[in-house]
Amino acid sequence: MFWRLALVLGVLTGGAWFSLQAIERAIVYPFDATRVAPTAAGVPRMQEVKRAGLVTWQATAAPGKPTIFYLHGNAGNLANRAGRFSRFMARGYGVVAPAYPGSSGSDGPPSQEAITQAITGIWRELPRDAHVVIYGESLGTGVAMQLLGRGVTHPDKGLAPAGVILEAPFTSVRDVARHLYPGIDPLLAHLTQEWDSMTRAATLTMPLLVVHGQNDRMIPPEQGRALFEAATGTDKRFLEVPDAGHTDLWRNDTLPEVWAFIDRVK
Repeated sequence: MFWRLALVLGVLTGGAWFSLQAIERAIVYPFDATRVAPTAAGVPRMQEVKRAGLVTWQATAAPGKPTIFYLHGNAGNLANRAGRFSRFMARGYGVVAPAYPGSSGSDGPPSQEAITQAITGIWRELPRDAHVVIYGESLGTGVAMQLLGRGVTHPDKGLAPAGVILEAPFTSVRDVARHLYPGIDPLLAHLTQEWDSMTRAATLTMPLLVVHGQNDRMIPPEQGRALFEAATGTDKRFLEVPDAGHTDLWRNDTLPEVWAFIDRVK
């Protein structure tokens, strides 16, 4: 999902020096701003809600089933995840899927602070007795870590998640860039969108499932493993998917593991 970062860093290291701060947000957040109704995307059971400028797709869980708080990656929009939402709902899970600023009809320009603040606001509106599993996808794993780093699991600050699933997580944007272009550190000093997850790994005290492709060329599984090892909870599992890359982790041999985790922590 960080292919644009790879492309532009390649241009920069090739000698075409532009203002990195002026372009990095467009690189890190190549969202599709198109607002698509859930029905048009093929998920008529979902309802679109827009509050405080943020679009959220949501569906109520069946009795006794958890709700998935879905934090999407940095490409496309919510409509591109309709198939995933359908599979969640087919199992009776509820879904709350907020679209970040600049994505899917949500207002405002995207940034680390704007996204974190918006998602934190949505999280704190959830009922305190709700049974919710956080699911972060690629960039969404960084959003999840920022959310947890805001102390939302504290009893005085709202709902604590029943569990967390991180799909293809990264330790930081800088680490992704270093992996793609070793020796680029002087340029990275100018990055402002850091999404530093490693410094928040201690907040992973709840049941945790990390899913990472063995052949992920964009975010190497070592980064997912590092987050997993740094997590302070004892109920955790690292699922390295054989022969999988960055975007093909939802497979017939992987999803049963995801469902089993969700059903177990409910």
